[in-house]
Amino acid sequence: EVPQVAEELVEPELESEKPEPESSVETDENIVVSDSDDAPIFADQVPSTASMQTPKTAPPVATPATPVAISGKLTVRSNVYGDTVLINGKPYGSSALEVELSPGTYTVEVTKGGFQNWRQEIYIAKNSDQTIVAELQQYTTVNYRNGVWEHGVQTGEGRYQDGARIDYQGSFVNGQFHGYGSARYGDGSRYQGEWFEGERKGQGTFVSSNGDTYVGQFSGDKFNGDGTQTKANGDIYTGYWIDGELSGQGSLTTRDGLLYVGGFSDNLFHGNGTLTYPDGGTYEGSFSNGLFHGKGVEVYASGKKYEGQFIEGLYHGKGEILNPNGSKISGTFKDGEPFGKVTLTTEEGEVFTARSSEPGVCYRPKSYRATQCPKLDGW
Repeated sequence: EVPQVAEELVEPELESEKPEPESSVETDENIVVSDSDDAPIFADQVPSTASMQTPKTAPPVATPATPVAISGKLTVRSNVYGDTVLINGKPYGSSALEVELSPGTYTVEVTKGGFQNWRQEIYIAKNSDQTIVAELQQYTTVNYRNGVWEHGVQTGEGRYQDGARIDYQGSFVNGQFHGYGSARYGDGSRYQGEWFEGERKGQGTFVSSNGDTYVGQFSGDKFNGDGTQTKANGDIYTGYWIDGELSGQGSLTTRDGLLYVGGFSDNLFHGNGTLTYPDGGTYEGSFSNGLFHGKGVEVYASGKKYEGQFIEGLYHGKGEILNPNGSKISGTFKDGEPFGKVTLTTEEGEVFTARSSEPGVCYRPKSYRATQCPKLDGW
């Protein structure tokens, strides 16, 4: 129903002529009061009764769908304050910690000084919520003496004394030498370095009872890996070790000046290598069990040279001796000496053939007449 005031204002619109306003200034009579907080409605803006119908209800607004979770939540707590939480090696702060992670497998580590590291592998599923609690064990003082663990403590830092057999000081885990520590043995030898489950393993230094010193890698209580051993007499072995022996590529330098660089097996020259003597002589070629064996070249300090086959350190097989004056012996050698038919060349260039069975008899090329052999070094 149109309010009375509104009806009175609407009627003039039905007359044939609409009176002109006396003034351009609007008065209160031209204003319809509304109960709403909207701006005032002027008379000429009032809708007809036909237009004042109940408005149509607006269509409902669609509610956005709830997003599907594509990650999982992990909560990490521990029994200590001031720790560090690492996930796949990356620091995430201290516990208690909550973090969103993509689905997958993760390694969670909690660390703190004075405590053993805590580690656990977990799997994070999509839309999961997991909580793990790290129980860190504090390192304590370990003391083993006369067969007894003091207070039953077997993990931490401390000392292990087993009569005259061993005296160990360092880190323990579950009653075993584990971590870093030093040991003195009953025979006078000593070790300082890394341990793993009761064995020398990792980087360390071992000094034997006779004064030999090894610095390098250990595994299974033996020299294993790269290392250097300095003998008490001054000889130095450097290279790759297997079960306490130099086996692989390495070098030997002796105190009197000998130098070898090449392959080793069980501390002996083995494989290809180069040997330099203190007097300047050299050998380059193949070795077996510490001896020249196979093809090689030996040059003496005097300038004499042999090139050919060796067996167990001796000329053996096809080879040639070249003397400093230019003379040479070519042919077959056996046990270090020319054997069978050989060719002799003098320093002047004369060529003869001879046999080891008749060392004084020579023949010139294309001649069956025997002649006395020339004097050659090595013949």
